[in-house]
Amino acid sequence: NGQKMSKSLGNVVDPFVLGERYGADAIRYHIMREMALGADSSFSNEIMINRINSDLANGLGNLVSRTVAMVEKYFGGTLPTERQVGEFDDELINCATSLREKVDKYIDETQLNNALAEIFKVVSRANKYIDETTPWVLAKDESNRAHLATVLYNLLDTIRITATLLSAFMPTVMPKALEQIGACENCATYENADKFNVLPADVTVKKGEALFRRIDVE
Repeated sequence: NGQKMSKSLGNVVDPFVLGERYGADAIRYHIMREMALGADSSFSNEIMINRINSDLANGLGNLVSRTVAMVEKYFGGTLPTERQVGEFDDELINCATSLREKVDKYIDETQLNNALAEIFKVVSRANKYIDETTPWVLAKDESNRAHLATVLYNLLDTIRITATLLSAFMPTVMPKALEQIGACENCATYENADKFNVLPADVTVKKGEALFRRIDVE
């Protein structure tokens, strides 16, 4: 809150307390996303909670849970193999497949905060893709079945790429995300993080607990 941490002021923050309260991966994410390496950085519970809520709970966690829930609701958990491309597909796919190169560049420059920012641009683009393609509308017409399957597959494979790259930052939670979207160990490799159509066409999802729970600021 604008003051230097010191024992005499009594404002030292215990990372073990934070880890128990919010989860170690969420704390790791906040520190690396909010604080530039080698520079003084601000910390407050409000900044941290807002970052966890916006990026992890509302952003990534919501993307995973929505996508898995729609695959279960509309296809019983397993996608059919028929495909029909749509107008918004290429932009999402290009955004996802170009991500690894950007992340590599920032990690080589030890700009971990910028690497994470790039990953979450793709998460935001995937959430926007849901709004653009309106799967709940497609599901009302059987003739859109192949198009709906394409939309959901594109979302799952985009999640695979982002979760793979995030595994280095959040090693406890990301394997759970990959498990929920049906990604096998060979699918979720660094070598496949710049490729699309890696998941099986008939991928089966597995619904699980929310990856990150929204925190009440009060």
